[in-house]
Amino acid sequence: MTIKLIATDMDGTLLDPRGQLDLPRLEKILDKLDQRDIRFVIATGNEIHRMRELLGHLASRVVLVVANGARIFENNKLVQAQTWDDAMVDKALLHFKGRECRDQFVVTSMNGSFVKKGTVFTELNKFMTPEMIEKLYQRTNFVDELNSDLFGGVLKMSMVVGEERSSSVLQEINDLFDGRVRAVSSGYGCIDILQAGIHKAWGLEELLKRWDLTSEQIMAFGDSENDVEMLELAGIAYAMENADDEAKVVATALAPANSQAGVYQVLENWLEKEG
Repeated sequence: MTIKLIATDMDGTLLDPRGQLDLPRLEKILDKLDQRDIRFVIATGNEIHRMRELLGHLASRVVLVVANGARIFENNKLVQAQTWDDAMVDKALLHFKGRECRDQFVVTSMNGSFVKKGTVFTELNKFMTPEMIEKLYQRTNFVDELNSDLFGGVLKMSMVVGEERSSSVLQEINDLFDGRVRAVSSGYGCIDILQAGIHKAWGLEELLKRWDLTSEQIMAFGDSENDVEMLELAGIAYAMENADDEAKVVATALAPANSQAGVYQVLENWLEKEG
């Protein structure tokens, strides 16, 4: 089957360990993909603002599946969004009330990202530069209380609990919501809380329908638990050398680590081989 769609995660995958892209190198790859009518999709737990900052002038040349599948942007315009049920939002806010600052609790919504005043993000320096962290603080809404009236529709929630607490908090959330909402690790001690059935693969499946393609025509790259469904969907599935075991188990191949620009290497070699 001919590959017609490249899908890649960002943090720990396409981005280097400092959270940056090699834009000139990526642009050359995009040029070659365009010549072959192959689409390039970035599927990420991040939201649109950070993706636009990272991609700059290339943002309109890729399709963005953000918030782990909850929003899809094509030609830099929103084409689809899936938001939480109101009852689930209220249940989550009530459950986490009083620990929002300690657990660095973030609500990602149609109206932007919201956190409680007093929250300090402690893990960002592991995968973001100081300039990126400053921009994140600037675009985050710090509020006295997290209230569903602020959001205009919730896309996902997330927490930073550290590696040592990650497993217990994942279990706590998954037990609480009885399958209607699920928590997954997104790496670096971070947890994404998602609508059941909404994940990166769901976003890709929506694109397959739009473009009349099949899952066998996808080549995908990922490194963590929130990439598993995407890797399972793809005809060719690369886990990064630095990937979690959950990603490696479902992959069909291994790519060099993100610190070695593994995605770039694989794509450049594949494009050269394809002629």
